[in-house]
Amino acid sequence: MRIDLHAHTNASDGLLAPAELVRAARAAGLSVLGITDHDTVNGIGEALSAAEAEGITLVPGVEINAYRGAFEYHILGYYIDHRDERLGAALSGLRAARVARMEKMAALLCGLGMEVSPADILALAGDGAVGRPHIARAMVARGHVASIREAFDKFIGDGKPAYAPRSKLSPSEAIGIITAAGGLPVLAHPGIWPGDELIPQLAAWGIVGIEAHTPQHTEEQVERYLASARELGLIVTGGSDYHGWNDPSGDSLGVGRMQPAEFDRLRGLARARAAERERIPLPPQ
Repeated sequence: MRIDLHAHTNASDGLLAPAELVRAARAAGLSVLGITDHDTVNGIGEALSAAEAEGITLVPGVEINAYRGAFEYHILGYYIDHRDERLGAALSGLRAARVARMEKMAALLCGLGMEVSPADILALAGDGAVGRPHIARAMVARGHVASIREAFDKFIGDGKPAYAPRSKLSPSEAIGIITAAGGLPVLAHPGIWPGDELIPQLAAWGIVGIEAHTPQHTEEQVERYLASARELGLIVTGGSDYHGWNDPSGDSLGVGRMQPAEFDRLRGLARARAAERERIPLPPQ
């Protein structure tokens, strides 16, 4: 049973359409795929239909960036109700902030002598949530850089000359958005940034898992986050963080493998939370 609970479609900054990603996952031998687009759930409906046709399990999810002081945390939300109106409104606000950030970064690039049109960037994003990869692709198309990696390394990566910060959503707010939509919050690839000392507090705020198994972690980091999960009683998840930019074939899908027993824990908790939500009486009209 191969499980990958962290993948992105072109509903945000991935390369493949939701149905294409599901087919790529099936070709890669996955049994379970999690769709976790940045600040949007617009690809989930298409992905669910494709997963049913392909005979694999689709876990509806989302990924939300959050900040605590100088530290950045990505919070994954699994088994969300992607039709929840409050979730839709919250994510819509985050996507609007993404557009404003993109426009700031385009202006900074122009100031560096690299004209990049916001309209071109939005055209690359299509109906998806715009992100830095779309800016990088526009830079490549204009001939300013040779690759997406060069764009990040020299100009739009964290702390680089054309970088602009995101809107500052706190981890507790991100966890609250996910929980309110019936989802299970999980900390994504914590080894990318410093700030491990906040993990116990994140658990107190409501995360139920930690993404230890990811190609972005060293073996030492994997062991450290496995220990944190044991200490805090968290579920250990895994995912490739697949976007498809450098791997349109889908070969890297499933690289960050999650253990079936841990997936059963996550799915069981989702079912228990769903049953509890059904028992909660609705407020009077």
